[in-house]
Amino acid sequence: MDYDLRQLVSEEVLFAREAAEFLSISPQRLNQLVHSNQLKPIKRSSAGTLFLKQDLVERKKGLVDIGREIANPKNNIKLNLSLPNIREAINYFTLQALNNYSDKRTEPIFNKISKNIDMTSPFEEISKELMSFLKIDISSLQKAYTNTIRGFEKLEQDDIIIKKDHPQYPSLLLSTEEASPFLFMRGNIDLLQERIVSVVGTRNPTPQGRERAFMLSMLLGRFGIVVASGLARGIDSAAHTAAVKNEQPTIAVIGTPITKVYPRDNEALQKQISEKGLLISQFPPSAKVERWFFPMRNAIMSGISAATVVVEAGETSGALKQATYALKQGRLVFIPQSAIDNPNLEWPKKYLKRKGAFKFCKITELLSELCAHSIIEKKEQCSLF
Repeated sequence: MDYDLRQLVSEEVLFAREAAEFLSISPQRLNQLVHSNQLKPIKRSSAGTLFLKQDLVERKKGLVDIGREIANPKNNIKLNLSLPNIREAINYFTLQALNNYSDKRTEPIFNKISKNIDMTSPFEEISKELMSFLKIDISSLQKAYTNTIRGFEKLEQDDIIIKKDHPQYPSLLLSTEEASPFLFMRGNIDLLQERIVSVVGTRNPTPQGRERAFMLSMLLGRFGIVVASGLARGIDSAAHTAAVKNEQPTIAVIGTPITKVYPRDNEALQKQISEKGLLISQFPPSAKVERWFFPMRNAIMSGISAATVVVEAGETSGALKQATYALKQGRLVFIPQSAIDNPNLEWPKKYLKRKGAFKFCKITELLSELCAHSIIEKKEQCSLF
């Protein structure tokens, strides 16, 4: 092998560890991408896995433009970052940035550190202690903090950050394994005390599916239910739009920080929801948005909801992630008969075999089931079915 070819191979072919570093993700996350066929290695063997650098470059390009910063008026009053609870969140997400934004890795470290260091203190006062505890150099710690604080500076005065132990943290979500250590919210936090039902589905619905989502959301609102969805295109947008147009509250659980919007064409809708309803995100404003954030937010959405309705979804739809989480969390999942009758779909039959999954033909059947499970509480309303 001549020198030029050796040089080319050494520069363009990366081992798994090098590939993970190139993508700024953990080796575990790299394995997930491979197993889900989102990234294909050029060779796998007992000696290791090899990746072509160009494939990694293409993968990285797909992550660059997810989520656009919301342009806020310059005279907007910003969140007071000197409050103890806000400082604690900043310190937590500084540590999280050092752990590839993984709560699973960060939370136990944070809890351990909190026994010895007051994590509500300003970062400058505890940075040396953190450096010693974490056994890292001050420059790495300072870089993570600087990135985190820049993100938090984009938060507005009325934005809300609550920790798991906060009395207003959603009790339904708190009972799940997927409860996020912190939640970022913009809007009416009192909606979390209401009965919530998620309406989810494909980003590319049929006209009938879009209409069903709109009608279902509107009717749920009339019966005192707060509709939650993920602010994606398609079914999610239809569900949120129905609530907004009928002046009913709705909750958007988003896969970006609350300071960003995705997709861009939902920016006006996101603003309306933040003013009339509630935005929720588990992701700090300092986080670079990754595609895997979106299925993660489904666990939070199902966690705050008493039930999830999958209006229309294909075999690979992200809505099925939510259905899976919902059943795992002991919530109800509703599947329309139209999906069951579709010969091209296998997932409805599989889900109906599981405890907590129900089918319905008409919306009145769904509402009747919600009454039977005390999700709709008023007797005079339930007497209609």
